[in-house]
Amino acid sequence: MAADPLDKTGVIPDNAIVPDPSWSTGLERLCASPTSGVASLDESPEELLPDLGPRYRLIRKLGQGGMGSVYLGLNADSNEQFAIKTLPVDTITDEETLRRFQKEIRLLSEVRHPNIANLVDVGQQGRTSFLVMELVEGADLKFVLEKNGCLPERLALQIIREVCLGVEAAHQNGIVHRDLKPANILLSALKMGDESSAQAVLSAINDGNLPSIKVTDFGLARHIDQGASLQLTQTAAILGTPYYMAPEQCTEQGRLSPSADVYSIGITLFELLTGKPPFIADDQIKLISMHCFDEAPELSKINPEISDRTSQIVLKTLQKTPDLRYVDATHLREEIDQILNGGVSPNAIHPILPPTKGSLFEAKWDWDLDGSSDDLWPLVSNTERVNASVGLPPVEYETRRDEQGQKHRFGSFKLGFTTLTWKEHPFEWVEGRRLNVLREFENGPFRWFISHVELKANPQGGSRLTHHVKIAPRGWLGWLLAYVEVNFKGRKPLDKVYRRINEMVMGRLQGGKAKDAYLPPHSISTNSRKRLDAVRTKLIAEQVDINCLETLLEYIIEAPAQELARIRPRRLAEQLDMEVNAFAATCLAACSAGLLELHWDILCPTCRVASVIKDTIKEMERHAHCDSCEHDFDVDLGKTVELVFSVHPEIREADLKTYCIGGPEHAPHVVAQVRMEAGETLEVDCHLSPGSYIIRSSQLPYTINIVADPSAGSNRTLVDLDHADRLRRPIRVFAGRQVFQLTNHHAESLIIRLERSASRRDAITAAEAQKLPRFRELFPGESISRDRLSNVSNCALMAVLVTNIVDMFETLGDLVTCERIEHVFDAIRSTLSSYDGEVIKEADDRIVARFNTVSGAMHAANDLNREFGVNASDQYAKIQIAVHRGVAMSTSFNGRVSYVGKSISYLGRLLDSATGSAWVVSEDIAQDENCMETLAESQLQLRKIRGGQGEAVYEVSTKQNIDSATSN
Repeated sequence: MAADPLDKTGVIPDNAIVPDPSWSTGLERLCASPTSGVASLDESPEELLPDLGPRYRLIRKLGQGGMGSVYLGLNADSNEQFAIKTLPVDTITDEETLRRFQKEIRLLSEVRHPNIANLVDVGQQGRTSFLVMELVEGADLKFVLEKNGCLPERLALQIIREVCLGVEAAHQNGIVHRDLKPANILLSALKMGDESSAQAVLSAINDGNLPSIKVTDFGLARHIDQGASLQLTQTAAILGTPYYMAPEQCTEQGRLSPSADVYSIGITLFELLTGKPPFIADDQIKLISMHCFDEAPELSKINPEISDRTSQIVLKTLQKTPDLRYVDATHLREEIDQILNGGVSPNAIHPILPPTKGSLFEAKWDWDLDGSSDDLWPLVSNTERVNASVGLPPVEYETRRDEQGQKHRFGSFKLGFTTLTWKEHPFEWVEGRRLNVLREFENGPFRWFISHVELKANPQGGSRLTHHVKIAPRGWLGWLLAYVEVNFKGRKPLDKVYRRINEMVMGRLQGGKAKDAYLPPHSISTNSRKRLDAVRTKLIAEQVDINCLETLLEYIIEAPAQELARIRPRRLAEQLDMEVNAFAATCLAACSAGLLELHWDILCPTCRVASVIKDTIKEMERHAHCDSCEHDFDVDLGKTVELVFSVHPEIREADLKTYCIGGPEHAPHVVAQVRMEAGETLEVDCHLSPGSYIIRSSQLPYTINIVADPSAGSNRTLVDLDHADRLRRPIRVFAGRQVFQLTNHHAESLIIRLERSASRRDAITAAEAQKLPRFRELFPGESISRDRLSNVSNCALMAVLVTNIVDMFETLGDLVTCERIEHVFDAIRSTLSSYDGEVIKEADDRIVARFNTVSGAMHAANDLNREFGVNASDQYAKIQIAVHRGVAMSTSFNGRVSYVGKSISYLGRLLDSATGSAWVVSEDIAQDENCMETLAESQLQLRKIRGGQGEAVYEVSTKQNIDSATSN
């Protein structure tokens, strides 16, 4: 094979493999000069060839591969030629090379595709192991680059598309190649006359024709889930080819995903378009550093003929952070298909800019912050607090209807001597990534305004925050005001707020527990402090928790006025690191002492925004209406009514004004919200924790249920939003990075939300407040009467019992057992919560929960059974599970909320029917369509174990266990 052209510059050849420290001397010798193994039938010298037995005869050596030698071989029976890779066991001193060789065989056997040099056969003759692969007569892509340099853009894209098709097959089988490069991409073409196979490839390339493409050499490949593969890579080992290695391969940080191969493909595409890789260095460490930290050169500066669209593809493939690249080879290939077919990219600019005349005023600022995107996002995206902190005036909102009867929100505030009024478009955001705000003005110096905030992880650590403002001004006065408002009145306050937020998340902000991420501590007057001292004395006499009291008083003194207008006790207790019930009791006592005032927020169950605020439960109607999402709903004291407080006006003046109502801070359960135009296709790239989610729109007659599973599903999901109002089974996706490709098939625009389906866990509901002794003592008139029963019809109910708690007490003792049971209960609550389960009863050895859907209950039961079931290994507590469906009622009993009903009683009897091998379900559950779908997805089946018609009990287990039980 010809020498690497880059050797002339003295840099690392692209076939240099960085060795694993665990490699033996023999393995290092085998890996010293790898080759692609492409057939070049005239270049091998005569040598003694290994004997592979009567079935295969070796003709000549083709090259030395990373895991052994590659030969041209002949099948004696069919007379077909193959590429045969051999591994003579006597050339090494240990078994590692053999294990890697066996691993390549295993991976190749799992992947078969026309764009992969497929495995044909494996064998062993004496002490020589070998694998037989398709013979590709032609040349590798490295040879083509050496001869031709860069290729035409369209042909380069076509080649990469074929590469992606082959790599797709590996990714779909959970395999990452880890060594994609031109030398491992084989090309073949039809020979004309006496030309060689390599010349045939060059002729096809020069004529603009696409040769056949095959990916080869899976010697370094591994499963994404390494537990499914042979674990051969030692800690801190670096495997791959330095020119084409993704940053995470260089550092071995985190889980290696298909996006590592996307990076290598991007490097190869860059080289096809420019004739050289983006990073070149004469030192391995420097080259690795360039991959990790340096931005790739701009394609347009090296090859101005490359289109912007292709440049954007290359730029995305070469992002340092895996989550910013294409998810996998399929994702990249579909984007290339859009270019080759003349289609439109699903990554449209959002929000879509309104039509305008004239040029735009723009300002863009960047901050490199130390905090992570996850930590910064809740504070940066809180537009209510950010707007107030930078000095924007409060906003007055109103709702209007257009000619078609559709509602639109309008806002207004005073700017100078005039009042500006605008149409407030629904905010668009993806949690942890970006937030977009569009306002179209009816009057004033501006036509419209867009604010775009984006967070990206920095390769060096921390995050880059970008704030981009666009304004369409009306005339020269609009330009002048835009310049002044943005550059003079906007930039400096924003800088101050963002830097303070960064100090807050990094723990460097000075102050006590009550310190605020946006503003410095407030100071109060001498008279107010004297009043607080009197309150403190009174509350201490009432024996409230001293630590909670001192923390609450500090918060009342220092917190911003905005925060004192709506104090949510559970959320604040967690923020201040206080025990929730003790802190809530302190807040209740503070109401009787004149420090706080009590209120009730009635929350919309759809958008979860407070639609109404009441001072007493008796004032509440049984039904309410949400203006934000035009939803009528029942007022459920156990779910939609939240206990909140505000500071007493004689202590401090709370800021009751509104600065923004459309941001993510008002909808923390919403992962993403986008506006889609009619016929538009849009990608939503987000991160999902394990659990259940819902895709919904107030304009659609259906919702789409999503289950994020860390052990199953795809990283990319296509969702068609069409007119069909039908039962849609839950879509199981991979928990972690997830790209939803949404297509709006409707004739009108849609507001689409991706929401967590779990109930809010940061609120104390009216039902929960009834359980607090201090509440019943201080507010006897607020007890829930029996006429406020809340029927829950046809909900799914689950009971979980710890079966070996007595044995644990006898074996481990009281203290250790109580600690371990609490740990188990925490894990159970977490699993129930992830599937929108709500704990309604709890005892020493059991938990009872309700679910909105049968599928949610079954998925939760399956997860719990795998982790704590009687057949789970290495667990100190064993559980049994029963699932039923029926009607449960919540009512007040002796001043407390209790759930009662026939279904609750039957669930207890059903739990007693649980056997020692699985969980049980009632006949109502067994006949439910969602139950059957969930069982099929999880490869589970039902077996009737007791009862007749209407009272039957079914055991849930794997098919293998059921077959075994049947045979016995």
